[in-house]
Amino acid sequence: MTNSCGKKIFNGLHIWLLCVVIVSCTSIQPITGYDSILAYYENGYRSDNWKTRLEAVQAVATIKGQRAENLIIQALYDTHDAIKIEALQILFKRPIKRARAPIRELALNSKSDNVRWNALRTLSRYRDPRDASIFIYNFADEDWLIREAAIIGLLSIDDYSTKYIHMDVIINALDDPSISVKFAALSHLNIQHHTIYTKLIQMLHIENNPPSLLIAILKALQAYKIEEKDKDKIVELLTHSNSTVRITALQTLKGAKKL
Repeated sequence: MTNSCGKKIFNGLHIWLLCVVIVSCTSIQPITGYDSILAYYENGYRSDNWKTRLEAVQAVATIKGQRAENLIIQALYDTHDAIKIEALQILFKRPIKRARAPIRELALNSKSDNVRWNALRTLSRYRDPRDASIFIYNFADEDWLIREAAIIGLLSIDDYSTKYIHMDVIINALDDPSISVKFAALSHLNIQHHTIYTKLIQMLHIENNPPSLLIAILKALQAYKIEEKDKDKIVELLTHSNSTVRITALQTLKGAKKL
C-alpha cells in the first residue's frame, strides 16, 4: 500500500515537473516532419543546377506557411527564367500579398517576353489600382500577347475610377489590330460608358466580322439600353447565317427592352 502511494506521488511529481519544463522552454520548438520537408527543399534550392532549383519550387507549390511562401518569392529573383515563370504560375493560383512588389518589377523590366506575360497575368490577380501604370505601359508593346495580358489586367482592377480615367486605353483595345486583344477587352468589359457603347456599335457595323466577334460584341452590348437608331443593325443580324449570332442578337434586343 505504501509503495503504491509512493509510486502515485512520484508519477504525479514527474508529470508536474515535465509541465514546468515545457512551460519554461516555450522558445524551443520540436522538429516536425514539416520542418524536415521544408529544410530538404530549401537545401535543394541552393543547388547550382537550375533543374534542381525548379523541382524544389514545384515541390512547395501547395505547401502552406511562411517558409514555403519565402521559397516561392525567392524564386522570383532567380537567374533562370524557367524558375521565375514557375513561381509566377504558382502565385497566379495562390496570390501572396508580399509577392506583389517583385511581380511588378518583372512585369515592368523583365527582358523576357514570356516572363513579362506571366508577370502581367499574375499581377492581374491582385486587382490593385496601383498597378494600372504597369498595365498601361505594357499595352504599348508590339507583342499582341503582352497587350492582351495588359488589357485584362487593367479591366481586372477593382476600382471604377481607375478604369474611367484610362478609357482611351480600353477603346484602343477594342480597336486593336489583333482580334485576340479585341476578344480579351470584350470578354472582360465591366465598366459602362457612352464612349464604349459608341465603339461597340461602330464595331458591329464593320463588314466581314467573323461570327465569334459579332457574338462577343452583341454580348457586351447587353449591358446597355440600345438606342433606337442602333436597333436596325441588330435586327439585321436576326437573319445571319450563323445560328448563335441570330440567338445572341435576339437576346440583345430582349435585354434592351428590359433595361
